[in-house]
Amino acid sequence: MRRAFLISAGALLAWRMAVGADGNAAGGASASLEISGQVTVVTSERLTFDYAKKYALFEGDVVVTDPQMKLMADSLEVRFDEAGQVQLISATGHVVIEQEDKRATAGRASYEVTDGRILLEDNPRVVRGRDMLEGDRIIFWRDKNKMICEPNARLVIYPQKGGMRDRILGE
Repeated sequence: MRRAFLISAGALLAWRMAVGADGNAAGGASASLEISGQVTVVTSERLTFDYAKKYALFEGDVVVTDPQMKLMADSLEVRFDEAGQVQLISATGHVVIEQEDKRATAGRASYEVTDGRILLEDNPRVVRGRDMLEGDRIIFWRDKNKMICEPNARLVIYPQKGGMRDRILGE
């Protein structure tokens, strides 16, 4: 039986920021940190929270839903520092991140909060409209206008108004 867990938006705010909570693509403008009145709900088969080891582990059919995005995975781990602040969020197994017209899939996804680095691995693919980016590993930084896709990078851009082509060319 799946169970729903209401958690503080702070624990999963990093995922919203990683996919652009303000509607911008990751790596663009910083997401707004104002989250009052918003609720993040995580459903999973099991939740293990260990105060001593400073982590939370959601296992089995994990679904994260909030007003800005939806994430699905087999498991989701959240690591905290000594002060209780989120340091690392890792999703594994059939990872799907959806937001508006964007969809990312991968076998593994992680977000390092301190440096704003998002890593998609294990057959990652990012699709926006008909445009698609894939490679062995896709890395991007949410506060910098920087992305690396390596090795075997493949970018497919269709000539459509408002597509990835316009974003790359700054139009």
